[in-house]
Amino acid sequence: MYKTILILICIFILICIYLSHNINTLEIAQYTIKNKKIPKEFDGYNIVQISDLHSKSFGKNNIKLLQKIKYLNPDIIVITGDLVDGENNNYDIALNFMKELTKLYKVYYIIGNHEQKALIKKYKQEYIKYFEELNQIDFINLDDDKVKIQKNNSKINLYGLTVPYSCYKYLFDDKEITTIDSKFLEQKLGDLNKNEFNILLAHTPFYFDAYEKWGADLTLCGHVHGGVVRLPFIGGLLSPDRKFFPKYDLGKYEKNNSTMIVSKGLGGSKVLIRINCKPEIVSIKLKSDII
Repeated sequence: MYKTILILICIFILICIYLSHNINTLEIAQYTIKNKKIPKEFDGYNIVQISDLHSKSFGKNNIKLLQKIKYLNPDIIVITGDLVDGENNNYDIALNFMKELTKLYKVYYIIGNHEQKALIKKYKQEYIKYFEELNQIDFINLDDDKVKIQKNNSKINLYGLTVPYSCYKYLFDDKEITTIDSKFLEQKLGDLNKNEFNILLAHTPFYFDAYEKWGADLTLCGHVHGGVVRLPFIGGLLSPDRKFFPKYDLGKYEKNNSTMIVSKGLGGSKVLIRINCKPEIVSIKLKSDII
């Protein structure tokens, strides 16, 4: 009897250690994007993507996360949404992280569904205060906007799409979902110059067809948390809208001449569980294909 109880306690402890290791061990995912539209001056340009922090800490004041980012020596940082969690009002972690990050790097930011959720939840006033404080920090909020990133005499374009909250579906949610197509993107972001290299930040990857048709050469997304549970040879188990085996969950996807990279992100919402799906920072190296 006592032996059985002891074995069960040991199994429980091992499971807790495994789960803790999975949510607290940072990984680095590295990609190389080669394209003839990338100017020679941008060859080797390093973009670090942060996604879905959900107010999680990796060490005191996120020191472990910041150290990993420093190790990657990025040229710029892009944040693809859900820096905070719409289910709680613990916004100090995100604010402190942004303050430290912007001391070191140029940071470009878009909001995700959780920033929008915070505005309609009971934490609305706290979130408004959070964003007022956030806007005192030196970063660029790409709210359906575009910036030109210049290097010597060359440039690439960086667009940020705010995917409307009505585009996100949740469990037991019977609302009508807004669909994004290329015309929607044209209305929000305008036409792009297809002779130049165009990067799009969009929180959700589920509209890749529209991003590609609009003309994005590289799209950076998050949202899916890698499918939360990753099964060998199969991939992610669950999407945020509680559908099994999402089409886009993690990694690099290509369609025609367009590439999308989906980060599995850093944190999680409500119950934080990750199995075979450790948090990650994404590093993207641009490579010019100009002869």
